[in-house]
Amino acid sequence: MKSRVLSPCRDIDYYEAHEQDIRLEDITSDDINAEILRMLRYDDWNDLVNLINLSRERTNFGDSSRFAIRENDDCGWLGYFIGKSQKLEMMFFDYFLGRERIDALMVGLCCNQSIQRIQVDRDIGEAGFRGLGNFLGNNQSVKHMNFYSFDIGSECAQNIASMFGQCQYTSLKHIEICENNLHDEEFAQIAAALAVQPQIEELVLCDNIIGRLGCIALGSTLKSWRAPSLKKLYISIRDIDDECIQVMAAGMINCSSLSELNLSGRYLTGEVGLRSFADVFQSESCCMEKLCLSEMSIGFDGASALAAGFSRCSSLKSLNLSHNILGDAGLDAIVAGLANSSNLEELLLSSNGTFSSTGLGSLATLFRTAENLKELSLANNGINDEGLQALSAGMRNRCNVSKLNLSNNTITDVGLQALVSGLINNSKLENLQLSGHRSITVAGLRSLSAFFQSESCALKTIWLVDMSIGDDGASALADALVGNKSLKELRLSCNTSGITALGWSAFSKLLCDTSSVNNTYLSNHTLELIGRWNNGGTPPDIARYLEMKQRFVTQVAMVKVITSHPHLKMEPFFPWRLKFLPLVVACFDKVKFIFGRSETGQDLSIVYQFVRGMPLFVVRSYAGENAHRKRKRDEREA
Repeated sequence: MKSRVLSPCRDIDYYEAHEQDIRLEDITSDDINAEILRMLRYDDWNDLVNLINLSRERTNFGDSSRFAIRENDDCGWLGYFIGKSQKLEMMFFDYFLGRERIDALMVGLCCNQSIQRIQVDRDIGEAGFRGLGNFLGNNQSVKHMNFYSFDIGSECAQNIASMFGQCQYTSLKHIEICENNLHDEEFAQIAAALAVQPQIEELVLCDNIIGRLGCIALGSTLKSWRAPSLKKLYISIRDIDDECIQVMAAGMINCSSLSELNLSGRYLTGEVGLRSFADVFQSESCCMEKLCLSEMSIGFDGASALAAGFSRCSSLKSLNLSHNILGDAGLDAIVAGLANSSNLEELLLSSNGTFSSTGLGSLATLFRTAENLKELSLANNGINDEGLQALSAGMRNRCNVSKLNLSNNTITDVGLQALVSGLINNSKLENLQLSGHRSITVAGLRSLSAFFQSESCALKTIWLVDMSIGDDGASALADALVGNKSLKELRLSCNTSGITALGWSAFSKLLCDTSSVNNTYLSNHTLELIGRWNNGGTPPDIARYLEMKQRFVTQVAMVKVITSHPHLKMEPFFPWRLKFLPLVVACFDKVKFIFGRSETGQDLSIVYQFVRGMPLFVVRSYAGENAHRKRKRDEREA
């Protein structure tokens, strides 16, 4: 460890000499702060609390990790005990301490070797960032540094840049600067300072105002790194041009370990800059697995430029081109570029204008080559019945998609019926999103029955939010789910779906048909949710049945039978004689354990019915058992 940073007033020797005599209540302003110092002093942290948050006030009185700094709190002792801790893992700065106090805090803090994450939620001033630089230079454990949700102005940006530019912090791997209202010029300073941090593996720069200057500075930094370690780059941009993209692409080519790129925002021009991205994907060292280029106005020309790079990027697993302007021509170009992407698992193409049967027919060919494709999102693309028919035709023979999003298109009953025909033999699909299609009627919903009843159906969640389901639609869905063993979540809008008490009664019967014990046992015990979140808005009786599944899991059928039939008739089981009685008693023992009580005394009632129905058999069995015990006892005594 490097030499300790000393305070002008007190050094580490001072604190070590006086530690045994110090009373924590004398150097803190309240009991919670004193308790935090005690935990630091003795490293008495529990498994749930291994962080400390320096703040001005404590919003929750029970927050045992928030050290509320007031006039009577000695920051020097606080820093000393933080420096000694070997278990403290996270530290948050949510308060501007002032130069004198931050200097005192940093004397001890710079000795700490356990902290792994630092989060700054306020501008801590020049002294604070300088002190953090000293701390990062001494500490070999800090991997994450976050700047979250506070305004980074010009002076603050200079201080952050100065901190990052002090020296290389070899342990620091992840930097996040998010929601800081950080402007282009200010970010350019920080990006330039990162030139001495080539060990960074993840750089997240979201929800700021980063434009041309900042992106050029970042691209230049990436290109300047020797033996860079960057694996993930997430950046939100504003009004960048082709030159900017070209500089960033040159930097990315230098980062041979870059596997995730998320570049989203407003892009002013077209294919020239995007063609430089093709060079990134075509480079021999490219290992790109996850690419997001959303909200960048990418049309046919841009898609064609990107596709040239995709054709040689065999490592690509996830591609997100949502919120662009691809249209059919752009979609066709992208599909052609992905023809050899056998590792592709996720393709997100929502909100790209209008996809007709032409473009979707081209997309359907991808199912034959991208055998590992697990997720396909086509929401909000104006897809009509004809387009869905073209897509479904390609899904019949070979489709391994497990999540399909078709929400907010223009699909009617005809399109849904075509989709079902494409999915009928699909054994992979687990999540289907059809929300926002108010033109789908009971006829379309009834067609889902063929899919739900299929032996290959593996669907776990279906989204039918913002749809006019009505009572007839609810009955159709309930009938379709009779006997289904896969669907757990039926997501719909309870208050705006048009379902009344009549429709809900169909769901109630589906979950627990009380007409007979056998029908109750054969009811649907797989569904756990009907509605949006946590069964909110679902009628109480239905919510109760759904909660039974979540609570009792494998015993839900037994619980429904017992709670729905208070007087079970035992005559059908008499032919089993007493062989069945232990099973019934064991069953009620489980119910007692679940509910903490016997449900309506049913266990005693059942035993009584057995005794009353077969008294001589019970007596003989009891007498025979006693005789057997007496014979065994006599044999032992002999």
